[in-house]
This record gives sequence, structure tokens and C-alpha cells, in this order.
Amino acid sequence: MNETESTPTTATPAYVALDPSVIKPTPAATVATGRTRLVIVSRTTLIMLFIAALAVLAMGVLVVIRGDPPEVDGWLRYLFGRVFGVVALGLAVILGVPSAIGLWAMAGSTAPDAVPALPETPRRILVGVAAVTVVVTAMVLLLTGSAALILNLGLLGIVGLAAFGLAGAVSFSRHRWRAILSGVALVLLAIGTAWVLGGAFVGTPGA
Repeated sequence: MNETESTPTTATPAYVALDPSVIKPTPAATVATGRTRLVIVSRTTLIMLFIAALAVLAMGVLVVIRGDPPEVDGWLRYLFGRVFGVVALGLAVILGVPSAIGLWAMAGSTAPDAVPALPETPRRILVGVAAVTVVVTAMVLLLTGSAALILNLGLLGIVGLAAFGLAGAVSFSRHRWRAILSGVALVLLAIGTAWVLGGAFVGTPGA
């Protein structure tokens, strides 16, 4: 046997491959991932609401520019007694301002070290306000809503997007005063929704 030959040896690998199934996320990482997903969902609803506001604004401006806009029948006409262009501009403000406040409040909420600014109790209360607002709206529309299904679904969708979007802003905002402002917007939304439902549906004879 040649002296230069040696017994083969197995080289030590520079790294050890780990089975991904063995690596389990920590509870903190799981909570952070769930929070990030909820933040993304809330932010998406607010973006959808803001886009809807821009669309309504553009439609209202177009109608006003063209002149002699048609009046709207149904609950919009009953509530506002205005031409469609004026109603559209008002709706754009109603939709756009809360969504802009919520988006502003949620800036930086997906950061790994993001911590909600408000205590847990007020956050839970405001989330409850959002849930009750949506549930009551759905019940009123189901029992006393107009015959136009698309109108009922549209109103419920607007209320749902605004309520849960602002609830997400309140729950996850890392900026205290922005979170408080979102909470105020959520309460005003609940009050305004109750006024609309009471005036247009519950308080309307034969509705």
C-alpha cells in the first residue's frame, strides 16, 4: 500500500441543514404575524373606502360641472333634499375624511416593534361600537330597508368598511392622538349611521 494513500475521511460540513418543520415560531412571532395581517386587512378596507370617496367626488364634480343635475329619489332625496351633485360631494367628504384619518393613524403599524398606543379597555370598547353599528345597520336594512337590494348592500358595505377600518386604526395605531382621533371618528360614524337609519328607514312611514 502506498504510504501516500490514506484512509478516506468524511469532511465536516460547514453548516448543518435544518428541517424547516422542526423550526417552530415563537408565540411572540405568531402574535406579531397575526397582528400584521389584521393591520393589513384594516388598512385595505380604509383604502377601499378612500377610493370610493374619490370616485363619488369625481362623479359629483362632473355632475355639477355639466349643470342641471338630476335629483335623486329614495332615501338620499328624503334625507338631503338636494340635487345629486351636492349629495355626491357630501358623501365624498363623509367617506373620505374618516378613511384618511384611519390611514394616517395606522402609519407604521406593521413595524415589528409597533405597540398600540391606547390601553386595551378603550380599544375593546371601540371595537364593540364598530361591531354593534354594523350589526344594527344590517338588521334595520333587513327589516325596513328599501326594495332596492343593491342600495341596501351598498349602504351596509360603506358602514362596514368605515366601522371596521376605523376600529383597526384604533386598535393598532402606535400614535396616541391619531388613535384618539380615529376613535372620535368611529363614534361620530356610529351616531351618523343611527341618524341615517332612523330618518330614512325606521322613521319613514310605510318604509
